[in-house]
Amino acid sequence: MEMVMSEEMQAIINENLVHLATSSKDGKPNVVPVGGIRAISDSELLIVDVLFDKTKKNLLANPQVGIAVEVLGKGMPRGYQLKGHAKVFTNGEMFERAEKMVEDMKNRWRGHADLKVKSAVLVKIEEIYSTVRQKKEEG
Repeated sequence: MEMVMSEEMQAIINENLVHLATSSKDGKPNVVPVGGIRAISDSELLIVDVLFDKTKKNLLANPQVGIAVEVLGKGMPRGYQLKGHAKVFTNGEMFERAEKMVEDMKNRWRGHADLKVKSAVLVKIEEIYSTVRQKKEEG
């Protein structure tokens, strides 16, 4: 069952570094920081893969993911843990959207001219939890 992210959650994800957790087929965990992520609907996230190695192997073997994002120092602390199902794209609409995201990143932050999209990862959100209030968010 897909969960719905509020506009606040989407903004927090779009504006902050998140941590993406994957695991291998045999359960070995891997967590990486990700800046190239955007909410593209109220239940989907698009992640740009420019450096994934173990992460991509894990996604292909086990599509279940966890994402953590936290905002500190901007008023009341807010944070969320999202769980979902990922699908990797190496061409097509999602890949093209990821390429556009990288172009936007290059225009905003100098020094990222060498970023090249290897794949796009679409995550359908299935569970949402607040890391501050420790209760499941209602969609």
